[in-house]
Amino acid sequence: MASEPADIAAMLSALVDVLLPGDGRFPAASEAGTHGLVAERLVAQTGESALDDLARAIADCGGPLGPLSAAERREVVRRFEADCPEQFETLRMIAYLAYYESPAVVRAVRALGHVYNDAPQPAGYVMAAFDESDPLQAPAHRRGHYVRTEDVARLDLAPLPPDPLAPEVVTEDDAVATGRGAIARGAGGKPAGRA
Repeated sequence: MASEPADIAAMLSALVDVLLPGDGRFPAASEAGTHGLVAERLVAQTGESALDDLARAIADCGGPLGPLSAAERREVVRRFEADCPEQFETLRMIAYLAYYESPAVVRAVRALGHVYNDAPQPAGYVMAAFDESDPLQAPAHRRGHYVRTEDVARLDLAPLPPDPLAPEVVTEDDAVATGRGAIARGAGGKPAGRA
């Protein structure tokens, strides 16, 4: 089933608006351009037939969404979630990530007083310094532990062979193993356990 490009765009626009309808402060997902990114990422993640597969699944659940009321659209999407959980989960994750990196949505989040970037890098976030007296940062229970940076000691790597990934070598004379693994002495040039 090949869907017309305009039908795919309308379906995606209506679909992301059911998932992320917006309110007075936040734009609806289609107003933020989320549906375009969703289409691009669905194809990249699940293959060329992703949009046709999605249109078919929505149709099987009572779509297309265009002529339906808001309540009917929500019911179709609920059915889609129940009937195609993996496909729905992929769509929802892609839609949420695309929405919350939209410049309009970033601005809406910042307007609430939050420091927010569309991606953690390269801008990053300011973090408070580690406080070992804070029980949330350094728990007092005996499960797990941390080592303070100034108490970290270097390991002596001298006993390791120069190339730890080298194949095992056993000489006929002394049957001493070098390289990775352990071969019993006196193996006569054969690895332990072989006849």
